[in-house]
Amino acid sequence: MNAGILTIRCRLHAVDSIKRKRSIVKRMLADVQRHGIAFAACEVGDQDDLQHMAIRIAHLSNDAAYSDSALRKLQSKLDRGDGYEVEEAVLEIL
Repeated sequence: MNAGILTIRCRLHAVDSIKRKRSIVKRMLADVQRHGIAFAACEVGDQDDLQHMAIRIAHLSNDAAYSDSALRKLQSKLDRGDGYEVEEAVLEIL
């Protein structure tokens, strides 16, 4: 079994409250879950920072190349988000 891990760090636009930030994070995590049961995601950093957020997404598969492809495809969809801009994305296959 292989695990692919994608860590995405984003800059948030026009966020003036934790409530607004949480709504963006929640929407992004819901987008990940819609891609299938092989994905899991959570917020991993910058939880009290109104200007940034960091999430980590895991994908499990028997094929490392498939995990890589699935996470890259998901990353390209998340790059076009409303209310945030992706600053950094790091992909690891374990």
